[in-house]
Amino acid sequence: MPESDIMLADTRQGDDLRIIAHRGGRGFGTDNTLDAMRTAVRAGVRELETDVRQTADGQLVICHDAIVRGRTVSRMTFDELRKHSPDRTLLSDLLEELAGWCVFNLEIKEADEAAIGEALETYGITADTLVSSFDMEFLLSFKRGHPEVKTGLLYRMHYGQGRKLQNGLTAGADVVLPHFGAVDDELVEHAHGMGLEVYTWTVNDIDDAKGLEAIGVDAIITDRYLELKAALQA
Repeated sequence: MPESDIMLADTRQGDDLRIIAHRGGRGFGTDNTLDAMRTAVRAGVRELETDVRQTADGQLVICHDAIVRGRTVSRMTFDELRKHSPDRTLLSDLLEELAGWCVFNLEIKEADEAAIGEALETYGITADTLVSSFDMEFLLSFKRGHPEVKTGLLYRMHYGQGRKLQNGLTAGADVVLPHFGAVDDELVEHAHGMGLEVYTWTVNDIDDAKGLEAIGVDAIITDRYLELKAALQA
């Protein structure tokens, strides 16, 4: 991407809060498409969350849903997937264009850990990328093979917080990523005391964002990146 197209911006609000664009630049175009992510980066986004799956022929593809137009992604080749969803993008194409212009939170839906690690190494982004998943076993296996890569355990519900934090440590994670409705000051305090950062999703309300900032979360993932960034910097 030409440097003239980029508006350089920091991923942090002050020294503390990271703001991350959800679902591959949602709000800047069709979710998880290269066009949306390119537009987001040109608009000043410097950290993107996006979703990765693997096709039947081993290709790593940017895709949130397991089923696309009635067909299971993992049972289709990439060419077959593109016939049903022409906007689908290979992870390698995304990294070829935008690695170095922004950093990535790659949520792994279903993919081989060795293939993910190889992609990060190929583009020299092992130190900058967060690899996250709801799957503890994936994270544990990935961390064993790639201890230098920051990893994060996703979860949704508020119950069993202590167990979920311990699950994060057991998986070798550096970050826990609860839904924002599961986050309170006690969780943040406990996570930080265990050496875990707290990233939370999907935060679209300005008051919610300010409240989460006040209790010390490390990052918010949002569909309204520019609006929340402006409000938090006001």
